[in-house]
Amino acid sequence: MRRWLRSHDQAEQGRTDGWQSLPKPVPGHSTIDGVPVAVVAVRRNSQTGELEVVRGHHPTPEWPGTPPPRSVQRHVLPALSFIPHPRRELSIGGQRWFYSTVSNAVRCANCGKDDNGFGFVSSEVPNGDADQSALAHSTLCERCAEARARV
Repeated sequence: MRRWLRSHDQAEQGRTDGWQSLPKPVPGHSTIDGVPVAVVAVRRNSQTGELEVVRGHHPTPEWPGTPPPRSVQRHVLPALSFIPHPRRELSIGGQRWFYSTVSNAVRCANCGKDDNGFGFVSSEVPNGDADQSALAHSTLCERCAEARARV
């Protein structure tokens, strides 16, 4: 019984600590110890708004099926300090949308899903001859943004 309680407590702790593996690694840049460096986000903590990143390792065709090598340095940093690179951009309805980290409270303007971690954020810069008055700052989850860009 003690062994079951101990394993149950450890499982509960794993679920409540907030860390989730990302569906796919996200390469980008951030500042670690005051120095700008290339990193790859591998996990996020939705409770604290942090990302776990690895330094010195970049996505390969095998990812996300294999973990990064044990020798890479791991760091935890605020999600808002992470800038995905190369920059992903979509054009939806004459407006530019950029892939970025998003706060947990921000909901997808299309499906209403929150706690996305990453998503496409509209830009105030019109694409082409879009009506300036129609522009509204908004966020779309990755799935909705890609679906709307195909239309």
